[in-house]
Amino acid sequence: MESRALDQTLQKLCCPVSKQPLVAHQQTLVSLDAATRLSYPIHGGIPVLLAEEAVKLDHKQWLSIIDAAKNNNE
Repeated sequence: MESRALDQTLQKLCCPVSKQPLVAHQQTLVSLDAATRLSYPIHGGIPVLLAEEAVKLDHKQWLSIIDAAKNNNE
């Protein structure tokens, strides 16, 4: 997905489990929810927001992704 199109799409999407916003990281979308720390794949430019497709990130990895996303938005 192009960056601009992805940004517009992200404003409309949320994590199906936690209902929290998502941030883009490489070929995934990552939930901002610290309790779930879920990452969803993007296949062929299409986000796959199915709970059974999500991967739970360890806390250190999740925090690194969230910090990088915050720095990109500043």
